[in-house]
Amino acid sequence: MIRLFLKHLFLFVLLFLLQIIVFQQLYFWYVTPLVYVYILIRWPATLPAGWVLILGFLLGLLVDVNVDTPGMHAAATTFVAFLRPSLLKGFLNRDEVENLEPREKSMGFLPYWKYAVSIVLLHHTALYVLESFSFFDPLLLLVKIVGSALLSLLLIFLFERF
Repeated sequence: MIRLFLKHLFLFVLLFLLQIIVFQQLYFWYVTPLVYVYILIRWPATLPAGWVLILGFLLGLLVDVNVDTPGMHAAATTFVAFLRPSLLKGFLNRDEVENLEPREKSMGFLPYWKYAVSIVLLHHTALYVLESFSFFDPLLLLVKIVGSALLSLLLIFLFERF
Protein backbone atom coordinates (compact mmCIF):
# COMPACT_ATOMS: atom_id res chain seq x y z
CA MET A 1 0.00 0.00 0.00
CA ILE A 2 2.83 2.40 0.89
CA ARG A 3 4.61 1.48 -2.34
CA LEU A 4 1.50 2.29 -4.39
CA PHE A 5 1.08 5.59 -2.57
CA LEU A 6 4.72 6.55 -3.16
CA LYS A 7 4.48 5.59 -6.83
CA HIS A 8 1.43 7.81 -7.34
CA LEU A 9 2.96 10.62 -5.31
CA PHE A 10 6.07 10.49 -7.51
CA LEU A 11 3.88 10.50 -10.65
CA PHE A 12 1.88 13.43 -9.24
CA VAL A 13 5.01 15.50 -8.56
CA LEU A 14 6.71 14.54 -11.83
CA LEU A 15 3.76 15.35 -14.08
CA PHE A 16 2.94 18.52 -12.16
CA LEU A 17 6.52 19.77 -12.55
CA LEU A 18 6.62 18.75 -16.22
CA GLN A 19 3.39 20.64 -16.81
CA ILE A 20 4.56 23.81 -15.06
CA ILE A 21 8.19 23.89 -16.18
CA VAL A 22 8.08 22.38 -19.66
CA PHE A 23 4.65 21.96 -21.22
CA GLN A 24 3.12 25.23 -20.07
CA GLN A 25 5.87 27.03 -22.01
CA LEU A 26 5.02 25.19 -25.24
CA TYR A 27 2.42 26.92 -27.31
CA PHE A 28 1.57 25.78 -30.83
CA TRP A 29 -1.08 27.99 -32.42
CA TYR A 30 -3.49 28.08 -29.45
CA VAL A 31 -2.61 24.51 -28.46
CA THR A 32 -0.92 23.60 -25.18
CA PRO A 33 -0.41 20.01 -23.97
CA LEU A 34 -2.02 19.42 -20.57
CA VAL A 35 -0.34 16.24 -19.37
CA TYR A 36 -1.24 16.63 -15.70
CA VAL A 37 -4.61 15.05 -16.59
CA TYR A 38 -2.74 11.74 -16.81
CA ILE A 39 -2.60 11.79 -13.02
CA LEU A 40 -6.41 11.67 -12.88
CA ILE A 41 -6.44 8.83 -15.37
CA ARG A 42 -3.94 6.72 -13.40
CA TRP A 43 -5.34 7.01 -9.86
CA PRO A 44 -6.42 3.59 -8.54
CA ALA A 45 -10.08 2.68 -8.88
CA THR A 46 -10.12 1.79 -5.16
CA LEU A 47 -9.52 5.43 -4.20
CA PRO A 48 -12.77 6.66 -2.58
CA ALA A 49 -14.80 9.14 -4.64
CA GLY A 50 -14.48 11.85 -1.99
CA TRP A 51 -10.70 11.62 -2.09
CA VAL A 52 -10.72 11.69 -5.88
CA LEU A 53 -12.72 14.94 -5.77
CA ILE A 54 -10.45 16.53 -3.16
CA LEU A 55 -7.25 15.46 -4.91
CA GLY A 56 -8.62 16.54 -8.30
CA PHE A 57 -9.46 19.96 -6.92
CA LEU A 58 -6.03 20.29 -5.27
CA LEU A 59 -4.27 19.25 -8.46
CA GLY A 60 -6.16 21.86 -10.46
CA LEU A 61 -5.59 24.48 -7.77
CA LEU A 62 -1.84 23.84 -7.81
CA VAL A 63 -1.78 24.29 -11.57
CA ASP A 64 -3.93 27.43 -11.29
CA VAL A 65 -1.59 28.99 -8.75
CA ASN A 66 1.46 28.30 -10.90
CA VAL A 67 0.07 29.38 -14.27
CA ASP A 68 -1.96 32.29 -12.88
CA THR A 69 -5.43 31.21 -13.95
CA PRO A 70 -8.39 31.99 -11.68
CA GLY A 71 -9.69 28.53 -10.80
CA MET A 72 -10.25 27.19 -14.30
CA HIS A 73 -7.97 24.17 -13.93
CA ALA A 74 -9.43 23.44 -10.49
CA ALA A 75 -12.96 23.49 -11.89
CA ALA A 76 -12.05 21.28 -14.86
CA THR A 77 -10.17 18.69 -12.80
CA THR A 78 -12.91 18.59 -10.17
CA PHE A 79 -15.49 18.07 -12.91
CA VAL A 80 -13.50 15.18 -14.39
CA ALA A 81 -12.79 13.72 -10.94
CA PHE A 82 -16.55 13.69 -10.32
CA LEU A 83 -17.22 11.81 -13.58
CA ARG A 84 -14.23 9.45 -13.31
CA PRO A 85 -15.88 6.59 -11.32
CA SER A 86 -18.80 6.50 -13.75
CA LEU A 87 -16.47 6.46 -16.73
CA LEU A 88 -14.45 3.60 -15.26
CA LYS A 89 -17.60 1.56 -14.62
CA GLY A 90 -18.88 2.41 -18.09
CA PHE A 91 -15.85 1.01 -19.86
CA LEU A 92 -15.28 -2.04 -17.65
CA ASN A 93 -17.26 -4.77 -15.91
CA ARG A 94 -18.06 -4.13 -12.26
CA ASP A 95 -15.78 -6.98 -11.14
CA GLU A 96 -12.83 -5.56 -13.06
CA VAL A 97 -13.12 -2.11 -11.45
CA GLU A 98 -12.66 -3.31 -7.87
CA ASN A 99 -8.86 -3.66 -7.68
CA LEU A 100 -7.76 -1.80 -10.75
CA GLU A 101 -5.06 0.73 -11.44
CA PRO A 102 -6.13 2.12 -14.83
CA ARG A 103 -3.40 1.34 -17.35
CA GLU A 104 -3.34 0.00 -20.83
CA LYS A 105 -1.83 -3.27 -19.57
CA SER A 106 -4.47 -3.83 -16.89
CA MET A 107 -7.57 -2.70 -18.81
CA GLY A 108 -6.70 -3.69 -22.35
CA PHE A 109 -5.95 -1.39 -25.24
CA LEU A 110 -9.43 -0.38 -26.40
CA PRO A 111 -11.18 0.08 -23.02
CA TYR A 112 -8.23 2.05 -21.66
CA TRP A 113 -8.04 4.42 -24.60
CA LYS A 114 -11.81 4.96 -24.61
CA TYR A 115 -11.52 5.86 -20.94
CA ALA A 116 -8.43 8.08 -21.43
CA VAL A 117 -9.86 9.89 -24.46
CA SER A 118 -13.12 10.52 -22.58
CA ILE A 119 -11.31 11.99 -19.57
CA VAL A 120 -9.03 14.17 -21.68
CA LEU A 121 -11.84 15.46 -23.90
CA LEU A 122 -14.10 16.22 -20.93
CA HIS A 123 -11.28 17.99 -19.10
CA HIS A 124 -10.16 20.05 -22.09
CA THR A 125 -13.73 20.95 -23.04
CA ALA A 126 -14.52 22.15 -19.52
CA LEU A 127 -11.25 24.06 -19.28
CA TYR A 128 -11.46 25.85 -22.62
CA VAL A 129 -15.17 26.64 -22.32
CA LEU A 130 -14.44 28.21 -18.92
CA GLU A 131 -11.45 30.04 -20.38
CA SER A 132 -13.39 31.56 -23.28
CA PHE A 133 -16.58 31.89 -21.21
CA SER A 134 -18.55 32.13 -24.44
CA PHE A 135 -19.22 30.35 -27.69
CA PHE A 136 -18.44 33.51 -29.67
CA ASP A 137 -15.73 31.90 -31.76
CA PRO A 138 -16.68 28.22 -31.88
CA LEU A 139 -14.02 27.31 -34.46
CA LEU A 140 -11.19 28.63 -32.29
CA LEU A 141 -12.70 26.87 -29.26
CA LEU A 142 -12.86 23.61 -31.22
CA VAL A 143 -9.25 24.02 -32.40
CA LYS A 144 -8.08 24.55 -28.81
CA ILE A 145 -10.03 21.57 -27.46
CA VAL A 146 -9.18 19.07 -30.20
CA GLY A 147 -5.59 20.24 -30.72
CA SER A 148 -4.72 20.23 -27.03
CA ALA A 149 -6.49 16.90 -26.53
CA LEU A 150 -4.61 15.27 -29.40
CA LEU A 151 -1.26 16.60 -28.20
CA SER A 152 -2.02 15.55 -24.62
CA LEU A 153 -3.13 12.09 -25.74
CA LEU A 154 0.04 11.68 -27.80
CA LEU A 155 2.14 12.45 -24.72
CA ILE A 156 -0.02 10.14 -22.57
CA PHE A 157 0.52 7.42 -25.18
CA LEU A 158 4.28 7.92 -24.82
CA PHE A 159 4.03 7.91 -21.00
CA GLU A 160 2.14 4.61 -21.16
CA ARG A 161 5.04 3.08 -23.02
CA PHE A 162 7.46 3.85 -20.17
